[in-house]
Amino acid sequence: MSLRLAVATATLTGPTDTPSPVEPPRRQFQFPVLRDWAVPASAGAALVLWCVGLRPVTPGQLGSVGLVTALSPVLLASYPVLLAAVLIELTAPRPRQRLLAACTALGVLLVYGLQPASEQTARLSAAWLHVGFIRYIADHGQVLPAFDARFSWPGFFSLFALVSRAAGVPDVTPLLQWAPTVLAGLATLGIRALVSNVLDPGRTAWIATWLFVLTEWTEQDYFSPQATTYVLMLAALALTLRYLVAPRLAAVGPGVLRGRVVPSGTPGQRLAVQGAVLLLALALAPSHQLTPYVLGGLLLIMLLARRLWAGWLPWLVLLLALGWFSLGAKDFWQGQLQMVIGGFGDVSASFNQGVSGRFVGDAGRQLILLVRVGLAGAVGALALAGGWLLRCQRRLGWVLGLLAAAPFGLIALQSYGGEVFLRCYLFSLPFAVILAAVAVEALLRPSPDAWVLRPSPKLPPSPRRRALRLIPVLALLTGLGLGTVMARGGNDAYTSFGRADVAAVDYAYQHARTGQHIEAVTSDVPLSSARVGEVGQSTLETFCPGLVHVSQCVLDTHPDFLLVTPSQENDGRIYYDLPAGWTSALVTELTASGRYRVVFDQDGSQVLARVVPPTPNEPRKE
Repeated sequence: MSLRLAVATATLTGPTDTPSPVEPPRRQFQFPVLRDWAVPASAGAALVLWCVGLRPVTPGQLGSVGLVTALSPVLLASYPVLLAAVLIELTAPRPRQRLLAACTALGVLLVYGLQPASEQTARLSAAWLHVGFIRYIADHGQVLPAFDARFSWPGFFSLFALVSRAAGVPDVTPLLQWAPTVLAGLATLGIRALVSNVLDPGRTAWIATWLFVLTEWTEQDYFSPQATTYVLMLAALALTLRYLVAPRLAAVGPGVLRGRVVPSGTPGQRLAVQGAVLLLALALAPSHQLTPYVLGGLLLIMLLARRLWAGWLPWLVLLLALGWFSLGAKDFWQGQLQMVIGGFGDVSASFNQGVSGRFVGDAGRQLILLVRVGLAGAVGALALAGGWLLRCQRRLGWVLGLLAAAPFGLIALQSYGGEVFLRCYLFSLPFAVILAAVAVEALLRPSPDAWVLRPSPKLPPSPRRRALRLIPVLALLTGLGLGTVMARGGNDAYTSFGRADVAAVDYAYQHARTGQHIEAVTSDVPLSSARVGEVGQSTLETFCPGLVHVSQCVLDTHPDFLLVTPSQENDGRIYYDLPAGWTSALVTELTASGRYRVVFDQDGSQVLARVVPPTPNEPRKE
């Protein structure tokens, strides 16, 4: 009887539960040896390759494709080597933060220090012009009225004028050459702080930081108000996201917008941060035309998304910008208000000037423009993929998407001299790289289930498969990095200068009398770096469209000194399809006319001085 009862009980209850054998986990892809010494050694090897492959470059060596044609394969190999080291470190279970920070600093040097290290002097005529503005303010203690629109936003120039006078250094030209590297490094720090307050400060945040380093091709980081105010804007956004935004922009959960959440930190910290953001906005308002409005607009979006704690902050930031425009920049808009507001809503004009109007020049320049468009498109595609992934993970990626897309609203406001698309891309990049980093990080995950809403349980792949996952990511990042190097140096045939160009300009400054005119054929000359307001300094492009009949234009305007440099020779060939040697033919024609003679000639850079003074019935063409 007891035996039958035991059998029946066993039938109903089933066999006694015993733990099933657990399959031992597969060995993770940790690269233990590489983490000890090979990753820093690879980073050091990248630096050695870059230094060994570096060689001096002058504008005369460059064609329409720019700097990349003068770079050695050894130098170009340094970029994938460094990126491979970074990716290997990022795939480790515990990436070393200090090592990643050192690699990122090295990446900034390799990308943004390439031109300062290889070229003889600072690039971009606008940077030299800013030196002239600073000198004028330092010498006179005020701006020059009705001279240039940038004098209506003199914060940047006034600051450096104050510093130069206090330091007893009247010339800030030594700051020009390495300013892009320093400003790009500061912007990278700002991006790192910003993304760490949106995402966890781990792999994805590092990937976002590197995407910024590898895709900031706009060359807006030269010695300029926009580069400095961009860093200040990133600082304001990083502070806001750390202390004044809750929940995070990528917070998980569909109901986070039902009510406002108190940010972390004490009330005293929040009050101090609000004051710091206002101080930064106060510095932005008199320093740049666009940046304070972009900052206010981004803060306003956070407020409307119910993420920003201080509801009055964006309104006060915008009020400061509007207040300066109304009062401080009155000299700019008085009498030309139609020019300021006439472009509102004219998207076609912005597109024509910012996109189609820039596709001019020879095949090499067209290639550079296509590379820039491709880089912007790649960032946009990765950002869209990252937004979709956040949506699949039930995370509120739409706020990040809106912040990334909002700067493109500037297209409907102003063409900004044809540069509005460059500025839109630059202002969008901090949030676009966050979304793009989510997509890139998903490519490094152990399974493709990162792209579906409900991932299925799977065993982690073998170390070999995880190693193979690095190859497409390495190829992607290498392509972005080399594309940015190519895009940033694409204009260097005419925007970079040699020491002889600077010497030619200095000669003209030393010999020009007050009231005389110094002229260049094109704007690609380090002109206006001194004697602003004392001597006339202009280019022929403004009243000689297409540089047709250049010699006659010179005779009509009859400047006292004419600058002819290799960078202008390249500009005419690339932009205006002029024949090779057109500047030499111009010099020959002018000297043969008997009205000009060559007074300075060094390495192809020449200064022509007027021999015959203008007659009373020969007015200068303006």
